[in-house]
Amino acid sequence: MKRRPDTALITGSTLVLALLAVPGPAQAASVRAQMGDHADHSRLVLSVPGGPEPVAVVDGCVLRISTPEPVRWPLASLHATYSRRLSDFVTADDGRSLTAAIPCGARVASFIERRMLIVDVGGPPVPGIKPAAPEAVPVEAPPDAVVAAAVTAAEPAPAPPQPGTSSVATIAEALSPIGTAHAAPANLPLPPREREGAQAQLGKGEGDCKDPVAPCSDSPSPSPHRGGPPSPRAGEGISPPAALVASLEDEVRSSIEDTLRRLERLPDRSPKPAPRAAEPPKPPAPPPIGAMDFPGWAGDDFNRTREALQQAVGAAQGRARVDAQIALIRFLLARAMDEEGRAALETAASLSPAPDQRYTLRILGDAFRALDREDAPDDNLFVQLPAGVMADHNVWRSVALAPTRWTAAKEGLPIALRRLLDYPADLRSRLLTTLADSSDQAGDVAALNLIVLEMITVDSTGMADGRLDYFRGRLAELKATPDAALDRYDAAAALRRGPFARRAEVRAIELRRSLGRLDEEGAIAALEALRFAWRGDEIETDALAALGAAYARSGKTDAALDIFGLLGRRFGATARGRDALEAGRDLLTAVLDRLDRSPPGGLYALALQARHGRLVTLADRADGGLRLRLAALLLRDGYALEATRILHALTETASGPQRAELGATLARALIDNGREAEALDVLAGTGGPTLEPALAERRALLRADALLGGGDTVRALDALRGLTGLEAARLRAQGLFAAGEWAAARKAFAELAEAGGEPMAEDVALQGLSAYLAGDGEALRGLGEAQRGRLDGTRWAGLLDALAPPPADGPLRADSVERDLAAAAALDRLARGWRGQP
Repeated sequence: MKRRPDTALITGSTLVLALLAVPGPAQAASVRAQMGDHADHSRLVLSVPGGPEPVAVVDGCVLRISTPEPVRWPLASLHATYSRRLSDFVTADDGRSLTAAIPCGARVASFIERRMLIVDVGGPPVPGIKPAAPEAVPVEAPPDAVVAAAVTAAEPAPAPPQPGTSSVATIAEALSPIGTAHAAPANLPLPPREREGAQAQLGKGEGDCKDPVAPCSDSPSPSPHRGGPPSPRAGEGISPPAALVASLEDEVRSSIEDTLRRLERLPDRSPKPAPRAAEPPKPPAPPPIGAMDFPGWAGDDFNRTREALQQAVGAAQGRARVDAQIALIRFLLARAMDEEGRAALETAASLSPAPDQRYTLRILGDAFRALDREDAPDDNLFVQLPAGVMADHNVWRSVALAPTRWTAAKEGLPIALRRLLDYPADLRSRLLTTLADSSDQAGDVAALNLIVLEMITVDSTGMADGRLDYFRGRLAELKATPDAALDRYDAAAALRRGPFARRAEVRAIELRRSLGRLDEEGAIAALEALRFAWRGDEIETDALAALGAAYARSGKTDAALDIFGLLGRRFGATARGRDALEAGRDLLTAVLDRLDRSPPGGLYALALQARHGRLVTLADRADGGLRLRLAALLLRDGYALEATRILHALTETASGPQRAELGATLARALIDNGREAEALDVLAGTGGPTLEPALAERRALLRADALLGGGDTVRALDALRGLTGLEAARLRAQGLFAAGEWAAARKAFAELAEAGGEPMAEDVALQGLSAYLAGDGEALRGLGEAQRGRLDGTRWAGLLDALAPPPADGPLRADSVERDLAAAAALDRLARGWRGQP
């Protein structure tokens, strides 16, 4: 199929617009657009009231509409209107052009009427065979055709038609294919007779093109629909009758006028449906977790069952070997043997299990993780899948959530407790202990009461190690009955074996101390005896933490720090490391409480950071509260370098508002230590557009303070614009003093004192210096009489007396001159010593 050159399209469009354009004053204006779809074409109508005339050009699969001057294109309404043939509207050239995507090879016709550019976009031509006898049947164009002839660059432009005359060439030029754009819904299909006449005109061949006014098309005409009437051969021209041409012109004009009337009524635009992105297929949901036969998995005889399962694993091959390994893992889970179970899981994973076997292994692995009190249960299948009424699912879901999310864990607690009655003794004891510990830490008296009742009901051999008495004592303590709690603790401690007996003994010592029945020295002695009575038990971490807290309360901070370091060194890398760090967190809190009450200037905060900084980081929570308290103590005691290191590390790992808050704290520490440039970098790197007003104002004050300390007075005063409050007024007065505006600085310091704020010694001193340098002796004398007492005991003492002018009456005495000279020399030495210091 022969393609029309782009140069011919551009030339034809320019000539058509030149013939049909209505002259008018060009001015920048807002473009009004309407767009709609018809059966065989899409129509776009653009109107620039009183503005420049738009020009449409087709460039491949893109329509470009240009104006001589920038205009405001209605992109929002164009994007909101759906069209099958027009999409992706984009403005370019600073508002001088609008581009849209059209179907490649689409047939486009455009013309201007009453300052409106009307563009019709049809489908691409349908190739076919041209019949030889067009005269035998009437010519009828296919419904999707919007066809016109283009004026070539070599032919002269035809003269405009006179009113009342009919010219097929004029109509063909009006429908010349030049461009595409989006229009609002103009429900005007092209009349059949209009399409028929245009199609007949395009039937002319190059050999029969004689009329210079009616240019011929250099591309073959679109073929008719299959089974339709034939089109004329190339080289066989057809001259339509004059009546047909006049009727065609009338119909085109009436269609345009109807379109303009519809535009004036501004019909409602149909909303453009949101494009639906192709979504990737979702993976199938995992099957629900079925019931578990823990009594059957455990077996009646431990040694015989385990030996039989191991023999089955050794004798099986392929899939049967994986099934035998799964049976062994179930046995280990029912017996609560977590370390052996994890090793068996690794062995099963190395045997190339099938997909269904992998799913079973994952369920068993998640059960072992819950048994070991996993900290992150979100990826646990028992947590991800809905539990429903499945009893075993509720059991393991509650156990998985209990250590970290007790509120969600206790939702299925009644179902879990009923199901646990059928579990083997060892597994039931482990799971009940996890639930009891979590409810105790959460302070949930009702849930702990239910769990204790369950322990009393089963009363198995797993509860004979003092576990039941310990939790009954914790329940009594939560119920505020300390005497009953002590009885239970003493009953558990009397067993002298097992971790719960030792935990009960430690709790009894702590409870007696809190009740005043045991002094601090007696508690330390009891805990030390308990510490050296056994080694290697898991309760040793709790005893060490309680002993260190007692040392901290009694003022033995060195001993408390030693205990804290011992917890980290001995247990930080063991299986009990998490419990040791939790115990160390309690001890660290007690030590920081003690340091908060101590006078500033001590070495304990520095010793804690220098000796145990890594352990402090490990023991701290995610919010960094303990490290932040330690940094505040270091700043108070004058160890700014260590404090800023801690604050830097906290700021780097934080995000959101917490990062902005920590950045402000770090900037304050850097400014107080003369590191204003670093403070500005920290403020620039930790800000955000969505900060709370109070925090944003605080950060603005810090920035102004840093700029002022760095000597950039102009930028500091500019940063203080719009800020109110005493701190902003103080910084503004200091900025004026640094800029050498003595009168303005004296007035600003005076207003600061009159505003009700408590002026500092430095404010009074700078106000006096401003008055002295401004030559305001009366203000300086009045300031000395009112504020002299504020400088007593500070490094500014005597400044106002030295700056006060001599009395106006009487001769100048030698002793007063000597005194003033001595004061000036002392002030000079003092200023030299303070230079460069905070």
